[in-house]
Amino acid sequence: MSEVARTKTGIPGLDEVLEGGLPRNYVHSVVGPPGAGKTIMGAQFLFRGATQYAENGLYVSLEEPAHSFANTMMRFNWNMFDLESQGKLVLVDASPQQEEPGGELKIRGGVLGTEKFDLDGLVGVIANARKRVAAKRCVIDSLVSISGAYRYESEFRFKLLQFYRALSELELTTLVLTESPTTVVEMFGPETILAQGSFLLHMLRDKDATIQMLEIQKMRGVRVHKKILAYRISPEGFEVRPQEPIFKETAQ
Repeated sequence: MSEVARTKTGIPGLDEVLEGGLPRNYVHSVVGPPGAGKTIMGAQFLFRGATQYAENGLYVSLEEPAHSFANTMMRFNWNMFDLESQGKLVLVDASPQQEEPGGELKIRGGVLGTEKFDLDGLVGVIANARKRVAAKRCVIDSLVSISGAYRYESEFRFKLLQFYRALSELELTTLVLTESPTTVVEMFGPETILAQGSFLLHMLRDKDATIQMLEIQKMRGVRVHKKILAYRISPEGFEVRPQEPIFKETAQ
């Protein structure tokens, strides 16, 4: 059996657990509550790809304006604006929060940033942005807002399967960021269930501390033992710590 090609995430501790990185050209979801670090994980994936692995990327925002995301990532010294000016990154603003009157982008499937915008239109936007920088990586934040374009979940699931297939055909290794109030897998949305891989970020309160845990729920093409791993958000970014115990033992 041939080896699955890998895309290094650039996240310390994660690539070793994934046998070298994410399976290339697949869609992977990152699910977690607000403040868990989903956007930081996605940004690091793009920044390290462009600066360490010669793989340009796309950040597709369907919620907050893309420039707001870029400004926030400056706290880690990840200058997304510089990467964009160097032709290594495209900040795709598909947010419904249009700040400049008349700044909407007309595309197939509707108007970018309005309720008429759907997954067919989003594929066109991503394909055009990919051509500009020959992108290999993509982060989508998030698909929840676009699900409202469909009256029935069955229709959304069908379109989502087509959308994920199109991303693979564009040869993009993609992270789809999804906010969820639950960690019950059966209650996740189709954007997570239909992905080829999924990471779950958990946050628990233990006395005065917050315990952060990453679970690799599934990963096609990787012999991953379903294991919960400690992670931290440091000044350098997202770090997975496979050898660190989740709950530290207390003295008797």
